[in-house]
Amino acid sequence: MKTINPGRFTKSMSLAVLSLSVLLTGCSSSGSSSSATKIVLKVPDAEIWGEESSALQVMYDLYTKDHPDIKLEQVMMTDDQAMSAALLSGKAPDIMVMDPSVAKERYKMKYIEPMDAYYKKYEWDKDMFPWAKNAFVDQGNVIGIPWNYEGLILVYNKTMFTENGWSAPKNYNDLMQLVPKIKAAGIMPFAWGSSDNPGVDDWWVTSIVNSVLGPDGTKQLYSGDKKWTDPVIVEAIQRYSDFWNAGYITDKKSHAISQEDSSQLFFTGKAAMRLDGTWSLAAENSGKFEVDFAAFPSWKADGEPVIPLGVGGGLVINAKSAHKDEAADLLNYFFKPDVVKAMAEHGIPEPITADYSTMKLKPSVSKALNLISDTISQGNSGYVAWSYGPPSVVQVLESDFASVYLKKTSVEDWLSNLQKLKEKDVAENRIFDLTNY
Repeated sequence: MKTINPGRFTKSMSLAVLSLSVLLTGCSSSGSSSSATKIVLKVPDAEIWGEESSALQVMYDLYTKDHPDIKLEQVMMTDDQAMSAALLSGKAPDIMVMDPSVAKERYKMKYIEPMDAYYKKYEWDKDMFPWAKNAFVDQGNVIGIPWNYEGLILVYNKTMFTENGWSAPKNYNDLMQLVPKIKAAGIMPFAWGSSDNPGVDDWWVTSIVNSVLGPDGTKQLYSGDKKWTDPVIVEAIQRYSDFWNAGYITDKKSHAISQEDSSQLFFTGKAAMRLDGTWSLAAENSGKFEVDFAAFPSWKADGEPVIPLGVGGGLVINAKSAHKDEAADLLNYFFKPDVVKAMAEHGIPEPITADYSTMKLKPSVSKALNLISDTISQGNSGYVAWSYGPPSVVQVLESDFASVYLKKTSVEDWLSNLQKLKEKDVAENRIFDLTNY
C-alpha cells in the first residue's frame, strides 16, 4: 500500500509529484534541453523510496550507456498538489510514477499517454502477469507499466515471540488471546504511525475487508453488488475501532506519529508486531532480534488469513511529452535482466515470469516470494484497494479512516458515505472490472 502512496508508491503512501523547483525551471515536456543537439528526458528520482527504488538507477545507467546522446534528468518529487500543478501547466516530467487508480483519473483528463503501440512494439506483456497489466487498462487502452507486485503481511519480533512462547496469530480470536499478554508485558502489540501519511491507513481497511469477505466477496465489494454498508463490514470496522481504542495499536497514538517513528518502536523492541508489505522484507534489520513474517490474521473470529495482493504503482508517459518514443525506449530497459534482478533483490519483484533461482536473494525475500506463490495457488490471495477499489472510495480510505477510530464519525455513517461514493463511481463508469481476476 502502498500509495504513492504505493503504494504505494504506498510505501511512503503519498503521491509522487514535482517539487516547486521543477515548476520554476520547467521540464522536457516543453521540448527544451541543455544543448541544441541533446535530448533531455525528465524522469523520477531513483532515490524516491530509498533502496526500494534503486532499480531505477540501474535502468538509467544501462540506458545512458547505450544512448549517450540523451540526457536523463532526475526529478525529486514531493506532493500531490505539486503534481497537479505540474500537469496543469504542462511542466510534469516525461515519465511519472502513479498508482493505477490515480493514473486512470489522469488518463481521463488526457494527462497520460496510451501505451498500446509500445506494448506491441516491445512485447512488454509477453511475460507479464495479465492481472498486473490489467491494473493499468482503462477504456480499453493500456496506460502504464506495473512496477511490482506486493502483498500485506504481518511482521513480528520472532525472538520475542519465541522467548514468551507466543505464536503468530491467524485470526481475530488468536489476536484477542495474544495482545493482552503482550500489553501486560509492557510492550505495544502493534507499532503503527500515519501522521506523515494518512494514506497508509488504507492498509488496515484492505486487510479487514479481504479477510472478512474473502477474495470473491472483496471483488464484489470493489466492483460488484456487495455494499460497503453490509453488516459484516460494519461489524469488522467497528471491531478494528474497538481494537485501536483498547490501546493495542501504538497506545492510541498512531495518528500522532510517523511511519518512520513507528518502525523505530518495532526495531527497538518496544512493539511486537507491524502491519507491513512484502516490499519491506529486503530492508536491513536494525533491531537486535530475529524478524519473521506471516499472513496477516483474519479479522473474522475463526477465519483464515487472506493476503491482499496488487501492483505497487506503475510507470506512465506524460501525454504532453515532446519525447514519447524516447521515453518508451527507456521504459523498455525496465525489463532488462539486471533491472529485474535489482527489483527482486529489494523484495519488490516485477509482475513477470522470471527465474529467481540464479539470484542471490535474501532469505526473507525468497520466503516472501514463496508465500505469495503458495497463497495464490491455495486461492487465499485477495485484492488491495489502492489497485482495484473505486477511485472515490480509495481517496477516502487514504485520507479519512482516522475519523472512525478517533470517533469523529460513526462506523455506520462513514461506511454509508463510502457506499454513496461507490455508487457515484459506478454511475460514472469508474469501477475497475474484476470479472476475469
